[in-house]
Amino acid sequence: MNLGIKLKDGDWVLKVLHLINYLGNGGTEVYIQSLAKKLHNKKCKFYIAYSEGEMGRQMFQELGIDLINLKMQNPFDLRAAKELKDICKDLSIDVIHTHFLRENYISILSKLFGNSPKVINTRHMLFENTKTAILLNKLFTRKNDHIIAVSESVKDQLISEGIPEDKIKLIYTGIDLDEWRSQSDLSFRKEFKISEDELIITSVSRFSKEKGHDFFLESIKLMEDYIKEKDLAIGKYRFVLVGDGRYFDSMKEKAKELGLEDRVIFTGFRRDIKNILKSSDIFVSHSSNEAFGISILEAIAAMIPVITTNSGGTREIINPDYKNGILIQFGDREEMALSIVKLMQDKSLRQQLSKRAYELVEDKFSLDKTAEFTYNLYEV
Repeated sequence: MNLGIKLKDGDWVLKVLHLINYLGNGGTEVYIQSLAKKLHNKKCKFYIAYSEGEMGRQMFQELGIDLINLKMQNPFDLRAAKELKDICKDLSIDVIHTHFLRENYISILSKLFGNSPKVINTRHMLFENTKTAILLNKLFTRKNDHIIAVSESVKDQLISEGIPEDKIKLIYTGIDLDEWRSQSDLSFRKEFKISEDELIITSVSRFSKEKGHDFFLESIKLMEDYIKEKDLAIGKYRFVLVGDGRYFDSMKEKAKELGLEDRVIFTGFRRDIKNILKSSDIFVSHSSNEAFGISILEAIAAMIPVITTNSGGTREIINPDYKNGILIQFGDREEMALSIVKLMQDKSLRQQLSKRAYELVEDKFSLDKTAEFTYNLYEV
């Protein structure tokens, strides 16, 4: 293994190449960005090689990370594997950190051409693989030095697929709470003409099928019907759905069909997530499956209570045993509707839940721990 590069004070810095096929603005890119804030130009020098996508370039350029274009046509692209080997040789890369199966397979294949860096893969997703994918993963991951599971749920799935437990390292994705201590302002409310006395119920997620936006909108409709039926004294409120993706337009149309267009705001992609969450009163995560849930941690850091579906790694953050939020079953529209009403009506409960959740994040999900544990894998 190389010794990386040497700083003026004599310390050695490992050179780490993050390999990702599509460079967008999702949770994986935020994961890499978070590690970079703690490690890049400190204990490590990061590089990013990607095949396509431009939306994520800015967040890494702002950190001074070199971006390299590497076309990866498919998981078995031998040309890409050869080019990856050349890139690693030219840059004296110590570690390749992969984030999806295509990039991981190509990194393993690059060893056929004599590539020497350690290969570490982070499993970010939680879904049922096909029998073929499971078989290929068992074959290829034999050559991985380590596999990072972002939650116990992901670790359990890897083991169930035949990945040796001693190759898996559980490292929760953490958050830097210090970055969230700044005061909020009213710019978001002013932008969308939301008064200070209106409650804002927010979700932040990509508009893809597994994120369950249709389930959430149907729950909102059921909630409104319930409020009218019971003649509840609920004040003014707005729902804010942050994000973009394939199902964005169809979900806007669905909201219109349900008669919700006046109460639901679709913001599209936003970079000011911190300000939006700090302007909000309740956060909802409505996925059918979720490997972990970085958006939940962000909501907790913003000191707002969370309602989430029991969809995988989410129950490792919000759990009835912790009494730090509300955990419901995906697809249970009535439970979702009643949970939202419950929090809308009870400010003291909102404060209680958010405080307990914050204490858990401080103790268990700090970014310092994530960076330290990940660096230890790079180094050994």
